[in-house]
Amino acid sequence: MNPQLIQKLLQATQHLQVNELIAAQTLLEDILSIEQRQPDAIRLLGVIAALRKEWNEALRLIDLALEIDPKNGVAHSNRGNIFNELMRNEEALSCYEMAISLQPNYVEAYSNKGNTLQALKRHEEALVSYEKAILLDGNYVQAFYGASSIFLLRNRYDFALVCCEQILKIHPNDELALEQKGNILYKIKDYEGAISVCNELLKINPHSSHALLVKGNVYAEIKQFDEASKAFSEVIALNQNPGFLVGTAAQISLQMCDWKNQSIQIKELVNKIEGNEKAAIPYNLISLLDDKHLIRRAIEVYARDMQGGINRVIQGVKERKEKIRLGYFSADFHNHPTAYLIAELFECHDKSKFELIAFVYGRNVPDEMRSRLQNAFDQFIDINDKTDEEAAQLSREMEIDIAIDLKGFTQEGRPQIFMHGAAPIQVSYLAFPGTMGLPCFDYVVADPILIPQEAQDGMVEKIIYMPNSYQVNDRNRAISKNKKTRDDFCLPSTGFVFCCFNNNYKITPSVFDGWARILNAVEGSVLWLFGDNPYAIENLKKEAQARGLDSARLLFAERLDPADHLARYELADLFLDTTPCNAHTTASDALWAGLPVITLVGESFAARVAASLLSAVGVPDLITYTQEEYEQKAISLAKNPHELSAIKDRLLVNRFTTPLFDTSLFTKHIEQGYLMAYERYQAGLLPDHLYIV
Repeated sequence: MNPQLIQKLLQATQHLQVNELIAAQTLLEDILSIEQRQPDAIRLLGVIAALRKEWNEALRLIDLALEIDPKNGVAHSNRGNIFNELMRNEEALSCYEMAISLQPNYVEAYSNKGNTLQALKRHEEALVSYEKAILLDGNYVQAFYGASSIFLLRNRYDFALVCCEQILKIHPNDELALEQKGNILYKIKDYEGAISVCNELLKINPHSSHALLVKGNVYAEIKQFDEASKAFSEVIALNQNPGFLVGTAAQISLQMCDWKNQSIQIKELVNKIEGNEKAAIPYNLISLLDDKHLIRRAIEVYARDMQGGINRVIQGVKERKEKIRLGYFSADFHNHPTAYLIAELFECHDKSKFELIAFVYGRNVPDEMRSRLQNAFDQFIDINDKTDEEAAQLSREMEIDIAIDLKGFTQEGRPQIFMHGAAPIQVSYLAFPGTMGLPCFDYVVADPILIPQEAQDGMVEKIIYMPNSYQVNDRNRAISKNKKTRDDFCLPSTGFVFCCFNNNYKITPSVFDGWARILNAVEGSVLWLFGDNPYAIENLKKEAQARGLDSARLLFAERLDPADHLARYELADLFLDTTPCNAHTTASDALWAGLPVITLVGESFAARVAASLLSAVGVPDLITYTQEEYEQKAISLAKNPHELSAIKDRLLVNRFTTPLFDTSLFTKHIEQGYLMAYERYQAGLLPDHLYIV
């Protein structure tokens, strides 16, 4: 090849590198007009065709180049790239292996081979290939990106972070590496580091939605809600389709008890849901809406978006085992409200009929609760470093019969494990109060009050109907004997103490309106609330004054350890519930401590939890059905101490005689539900509503 043609080939390559396809094509055609079978010119025309997504023409040209020069490793690698684009990964892998056999030091081929192996989910082999590329060229950033993506899939944030930092040593202003680094630091709770990286990224790109989103998430996590609100508002302003951030922004306002724009936010949310658009992450919905159909539609949109191209592996009916294998999946197997509720269930399970396997992920906290739970399970398996698909595959290999998701769409949840198919029977239970929105969840555990027959259309799953409450409880929960007085918590020594230790985001303007009317009707009364953050405290005081209520009548409680928290309920007189998101664990806490709870029943799952608990503990007279009845009941009990005292006496007896805190009875009932589901599966029948008696 003469020097002039070599020069043109170099120029064409340079044009390709900056995506000047027409200029490159003109030079290549000039070369071929002089030397018709010049393989690199033909190969590069194939690359241009591939960039234009003209796949058949691209393959024809690359194959022609290889026909002329079969030992052209670059052409084999180019061919592999085309097959990758066509999702023909096995053929792509063969091409890269051929390229490497011809050019053993071909860095790009090793990196691309790693990408293909990753697409084939052969992650260990992919890491070996990326490592080879890096050993050949320590500045080859694409290999670092590939390795980082695998480490992220496996939750190996330490290794993923090292990869990002290596990229940034090579290209300090690499936006993608900064994005990934900021996200990793957020996940490992290095909030200061995450903010610093995001600010660095915003200097490079002031309109980086990713940086603003991570900042918003960090600020929300550390309860700097004003900063979180600013960040999320900027993201929404930058994006015509901000996705689920509309609901997130509304939730941040609720966290601060800042209600000035709530009606506008809810209207926008409803419009998006009715248009089948992305609106809110599921847990944010239940604080804002009480329409079971709207909630289901919004969750289905979210769930389908999360599912992507995942398909559940369907398992055929297997031979019946001597013991049914239950797989409980959670990130909360440590000191956590879910563990406080469910721990005794695991201890009460009939080990002659059931084998219990815990699939554990999230924070590995070696605390007292974790030790207790480890003793309750037959196996306690950490799946933190497995991908969702690998975790599902492990569960299938272990022949788990019934997989129970104890997280749902709550923080640290991994519902994609169930989307891949962890077991032939999959159940959603306890953490998330609503539908999971996908048919891969066969059942949800509930009860007739929580989901009455007329509300079944709000759920995708079939329902395992418990005869009492769906909520399990632990009879062994200690109430501190280190008794405090009202003075210890700055409560008035006389006068009626209403309380609500629900999260502040559950307080809506209509709930607070009712509370203000109750307080104004009960002279000398106060309302004892959980003080989650200073914004909420300040705003609630302002809202009280706006309703003609002395803000000094609002008192705020801090977090305490569980035993002391339960004990302080004994200092209050009556718990006022919220709606549409009820007290859940907080309601059972209050009832276990002997404090009556008044609730207003709503339509959705989350708005009926407290009613379920009150019915199961034998005080259904504290369930109300209208706002007026709710207020009148609270006022009446505050003004009739003998009536309230009788309810408290009844509650103290009922704690040990009614189903709510009878964990052994609950265990028998849920085991019956599991058995009924298993019998249907063994008979080849589809899931259906199951009624436990």
